[in-house]
Amino acid sequence: MLTLPNPKALRVLIIDDSAFMRASLRHIVGHTPGFTVVGEANDGLAGVEAIRNLRPDVVTLDLDMPGLDGIGVLKRVRPPRGGAPVVIMVSAFTTQGAALTLSALSAGAIDFVPKASEHFKTDLAQVGELLRSKLAVAAAILTGRDSPPPKPRPAEPLAPAVDRSAERSCAPVSSPVGEGRAAAPSPTAAPPLRSVTMVGAPDLVVVAASTGGPQTLPDFLRPICPYSAPIVIAQHIPAVFSRSLADSLASTLGVAVVEAEDGKELTANTVYLLPGGRNGEVARVRPNVFALRLLDGGSAVYRPNADILFRSAALTARRPVGVILTGMGSDGCDGARALAQRGAPVLVQDPATAVIWGMPRSAIEAGLASEVAEPAALGRRLAAMAGREG
Repeated sequence: MLTLPNPKALRVLIIDDSAFMRASLRHIVGHTPGFTVVGEANDGLAGVEAIRNLRPDVVTLDLDMPGLDGIGVLKRVRPPRGGAPVVIMVSAFTTQGAALTLSALSAGAIDFVPKASEHFKTDLAQVGELLRSKLAVAAAILTGRDSPPPKPRPAEPLAPAVDRSAERSCAPVSSPVGEGRAAAPSPTAAPPLRSVTMVGAPDLVVVAASTGGPQTLPDFLRPICPYSAPIVIAQHIPAVFSRSLADSLASTLGVAVVEAEDGKELTANTVYLLPGGRNGEVARVRPNVFALRLLDGGSAVYRPNADILFRSAALTARRPVGVILTGMGSDGCDGARALAQRGAPVLVQDPATAVIWGMPRSAIEAGLASEVAEPAALGRRLAAMAGREG
């Protein structure tokens, strides 16, 4: 009996020069509820034509193809933020390819899935698991579940006894992959912003970022670098990519951006990126001097884990500032609660400007945000905290 595709399912186009990978991805997508494969292309030029003719919701795109590569496809198609097609890179990554992958993210891809390579000993089951998680992100964007929350109300003075905002839940807003394009749930009224007064310049800035982070970090960092305090970033990313991301940010910004090393002291005017796949916490080595301790992944779902980083900052720094940028889930929210209990500022990206809103919205709805703005404005605010214009 012939099974007809679900007309409400999200339509996926596969672009890959490997017949084996196209068949494998077709099988993975075909067995993911809420998605259907509407076409395939075996090179970049055919892929551009298929995107224009088939108008898919989601594209899985290989990076290294003869003729027109994945970067070329993205430059010709120019995927819109928050609209179709949502492009997911699926490619074998070498050290050189990591830099190209970051270029693909800057050109409009939302995320990537590694095939087996010199760094990733993946099998098809792992590829399938990773791809389905990225398809869930695409569904959240395309079905309206990625709608931003209402704007928080202006700051209200905190009751002198206890900041009750730090008691609200940090549970992420679910973005299930269902069939069809369900309307976004009606958001509840956002809690007011926390009122925070910081005396003196920050002595440590900790940043959380996930999906969309490589595209967003330059906009956030450009107004503040070089900065008078160390900046430590927990960007959810595999190990091979963190060094390339640090190099890319250093080249873009013209400042010191390095992959963090275990036990090395943190200095002002430097941005530290936690190594991909590893967690890190800040430790005080002597007054006003911090170092990073790198930890194994442990049970944390997201690595590097922002909650671990933020909680350590709340314990060790005198004037820490937390920043939560784009990403799915709620990582950083529990750590932001620790900062809030210290009376520290928590700057949160406006979800309307995020590639995906989960992390910013979780912090906002938990009542932990002291400011909400687009990334460059958050950077300018941090510059003002240090006594200079961004």
